[in-house]
Amino acid sequence: MLLSFMRIFLFSSWASLFFIPRKSLKRFLPVSILASLLTLIIVFVGTHYDFWKFKGGSKTKIITLLSIVLGAFPVGAFWIFRFTFGKFWLYILTNLIQNLIYAFPIITFFEKINFIKYVRFTRFHHLLVSMTISLILYGFQLLIGDSNSE
Repeated sequence: MLLSFMRIFLFSSWASLFFIPRKSLKRFLPVSILASLLTLIIVFVGTHYDFWKFKGGSKTKIITLLSIVLGAFPVGAFWIFRFTFGKFWLYILTNLIQNLIYAFPIITFFEKINFIKYVRFTRFHHLLVSMTISLILYGFQLLIGDSNSE
């Protein structure tokens, strides 16, 4: 029951985008899609190499993976870009704080409810990968930013 609630909560984060002006949505949606794609690649590679484990059968694992990849991560990337793009150090600091919160209390909670368990992947690995993705996303937004500016 709790796992189902977590999946619904992660997917429902998309509802927050209804409060965003259309120009901002158009401007930052490509970087959110790239965030999903990069997260999807990392999750599948990590699952293949047993960096983490998901409880349940194949169908349950796929639903859990998709709730992570298509849930809060792209929406979180969107909101971070919405409020920090153009202020690089604020962007980096915001991402660092968000990744620290995810790596420690949230992953610990997810492990306690058997949502995900890190096996051969540490919190430090998580921070390193997440911050690298943050830099890639910022560079991508800089490249496409002029054509999608508000």
